Amino acid sequence: MPEKLHRDIKLFLEGKPAPKGEELWNNWYNHPEEILDSIETIKSDRSKLKKEIRQIKKSNKVIFLQHKNWSIAASLLFLMGMGCFFYLSSEEVIKQYATKSGEHAKVVLSDGTQIWLNAGSRLKYPAKFKGDTREVYLTGEAFFDVAKDKKHPFIIHTHKMDTKVLGTSFNVQAYPDHATQEVSVLTGRVNVKSTITEENVYVTPGQKVVFKSQSNKMQAFTDIPVNSISLWRKNIIVFEDAPLPEVIATINRNYNVNIQLENKNLNNLKISAYFKELPVDQVVALVCNIINAHYKQESGNYIIR
Repeated sequence: MPEKLHRDIKLFLEGKPAPKGEELWNNWYNHPEEILDSIETIKSDRSKLKKEIRQIKKSNKVIFLQHKNWSIAASLLFLMGMGCFFYLSSEEVIKQYATKSGEHAKVVLSDGTQIWLNAGSRLKYPAKFKGDTREVYLTGEAFFDVAKDKKHPFIIHTHKMDTKVLGTSFNVQAYPDHATQEVSVLTGRVNVKSTITEENVYVTPGQKVVFKSQSNKMQAFTDIPVNSISLWRKNIIVFEDAPLPEVIATINRNYNVNIQLENKNLNNLKISAYFKELPVDQVVALVCNIINAHYKQESGNYIIR
């Protein structure tokens, strides 16, 4: 039996805080017939049960139960010990990595896949891939270099989009505060599917597909310079006809600053610009120059008027 499982139940029986132990005990107490029915499937071993009872009785100085309940507790621990194999084997350990504003990070998965996370992004992934597919969940932006495995497709789930590959490199942008999501391919072949309309698009090197949240439509673009894909990894920010609120949100994420748009009439403006490794003061000044506005700093915040 796993030591932690044994300890959790013991702590609860001792009257000490042990949420998992309490949950296991209450499940047995409220539905004993389900546990008893499981004995046949678990194929209990009498000798193992007696051994478990002896182990618990040795610790009776800390577990305060009536004699009648010793066999109950021992049986429960035994069943949990035998059943934990099924419980643990079926439970998938999910990890999560999140980057803060102004931060980039690299994550390497169990299959060798390498992922670079942009600022303000979150990745959920299994500690070890199981089954027929390799699936992860992304919020934000990341560049993927997926390890090749033809028998186990790699799938990235984002809001309203699934991106499926066998082994390739590409960039996925899916920030919640953006009106679009994008997949740009550097090498290999990628299948992007809308989870709203089931529309499928295949994307190859030098191409990208854009999903528009407002219309739930996908649009493919060709002749995309491959050296322009994931420029954010080189601290280069590119805006292509981007709404001003998205521009501000991107600058806030990348520089870990707070820019506020005081003049709401500017919300409908769109910007195309290229900022290469510039300090935030220059970026804000250039944006203001493009939209014919000005800014000032107050308590560390940038106020655009």
